Amino acid sequence: MHLTSVYIWAIAGIALMAVEMVFPTFVTLFLGIGAICAALTSWAGITPHLPGQLIVFSSASLLTMLFFRNAAKKMFGKKTNAEYSEYIGEKAVVTSVIQPGGEGRISYRGTEWIAFSDSDSPIPQGSKVEIISMDGIRLKVKMQ
Repeated sequence: MHLTSVYIWAIAGIALMAVEMVFPTFVTLFLGIGAICAALTSWAGITPHLPGQLIVFSSASLLTMLFFRNAAKKMFGKKTNAEYSEYIGEKAVVTSVIQPGGEGRISYRGTEWIAFSDSDSPIPQGSKVEIISMDGIRLKVKMQ
């Protein structure tokens, strides 16, 4: 079997969409859509040569990404730390000074956590703080 540009673009498009399923970056999906568009226009005879196919691929990828990426991220992206909402409002003790605009450490339920604060002044070691949110594995705290 001879691989024509139609097959190459179609295989590339399917592979890029499969990569999106494994690594949801919300970029490779749109590259895959662009490759499928290039395959379709090549199959229809609209773009029989590589320069035209590259223009279709680039244009379709860019346009779909510009118009649909944010909506796709909102619809299918990671949800916030809703499963850890039980931490919010809990009290903890500062074990390492939390500098303004920086990080420190707190002890919560017998475990040390990375903590940060919006406070303009440092939160000294031994201070009691309240957990107000989570950012990944870091806890945002405020003085009691």
